[in-house]
Amino acid sequence: RSHEAQTLVPNVASAAGAPTATRPSPGRISAAPLGLEAPVWRTGTLPALMRGAEGGCSYTDYILVPDLLQINNNPCYWGVLNRFEAEELLDGQPEGTFLLRDSAQDEFLFSVSFRRFSRSLHARIEQNGKRFSFDVRDPCMYRDPSVMGLLRHYSDPATCLFFEPLLSKPLPRTFPFTLQHMCRAVICSCTTYQGVDNLPLPPQLREYLRQYHIKFTVI
Repeated sequence: RSHEAQTLVPNVASAAGAPTATRPSPGRISAAPLGLEAPVWRTGTLPALMRGAEGGCSYTDYILVPDLLQINNNPCYWGVLNRFEAEELLDGQPEGTFLLRDSAQDEFLFSVSFRRFSRSLHARIEQNGKRFSFDVRDPCMYRDPSVMGLLRHYSDPATCLFFEPLLSKPLPRTFPFTLQHMCRAVICSCTTYQGVDNLPLPPQLREYLRQYHIKFTVI
């Protein structure tokens, strides 16, 4: 797998207990206006319990990305795109131009590519608990319950610090996503990770619906 290069924010591996993201296979979903609704975290807890380090019980929880529909409806989201393709798209664009794409690293779902200081830079989006951030280890870094909320926070050049991603000018996607991936986003907005099992669908389609999710340990 290629590595996310050139980040302003010092991304690091998720801390113990922080959720890990599972990357999907290539997917496309159509563009529409950005939805501003607060995300609904729909959880699905596995029944199997694990014994914690201090004798308590812990379990693994799987959660579908809460604002997947809003992400796919946003024209700034390009789906499967590597950093070199992103840099080519951003070449010559003004300061603050950005796009959201699937991360090239298996343990993360999304990354942003953006123009700053006359260069194309990249930052992965990390998860901790039910919050998204550009650096989960730094308690001073902004965290948001949705990916779209995180992007909006860094959209104002007047408040964005020099070491933070500047995401003020979204680069619109130039192609539509497929109906199949549009349907996945809509269905996932109405159910939980475990709730997918109750849908009258073959196993292959259930697995497909659960591809955009995060996994973490609850103690």
